[in-house]
Amino acid sequence: MHCAIPLYRFLPDNNEINIKNLEQIAKLKEDENISFGRYLKGQDSEKVDEIVHRLYKEIAPQIDCLNCGNCCLNLRPIATDKVLSAFVEPKNIEDFKYLMSFPCKNLDGKKCTIYSERPEECKEYPYMHRDKYVERTHEIRQNYEICPIVFNVFEH
Repeated sequence: MHCAIPLYRFLPDNNEINIKNLEQIAKLKEDENISFGRYLKGQDSEKVDEIVHRLYKEIAPQIDCLNCGNCCLNLRPIATDKVLSAFVEPKNIEDFKYLMSFPCKNLDGKKCTIYSERPEECKEYPYMHRDKYVERTHEIRQNYEICPIVFNVFEH
């Protein structure tokens, strides 16, 4: 089977932003990404966070979230970490935080109609600024096929 999508770690000046490509690459690289997530769990968490935060600061300004809107088309926060922590073990919060494949009711096309008043979870997405990246690899893999920022940070 011939794959039209190159399977390589992307260079900083070659960020992937095509959502259909992200979805295809995510499916093709699922096993590799799971293995990479396991590998990261064995690494120095602080060093990994430093690398991820640096990449996030480099990549995020290159991608226009307002023109993408893919997170709003595919995720809807249902509760904050604080609310969920009363019912869910901290390590499992990310598994229960969102309704997946469920567009936000506040969208007009790809534009958020409540952008200046959007929930905190939406303001902080894609959470690449947060620490403990190695403990959140499941969350990262979920967001990898949804968010070009997450995809490109993970690939770099």
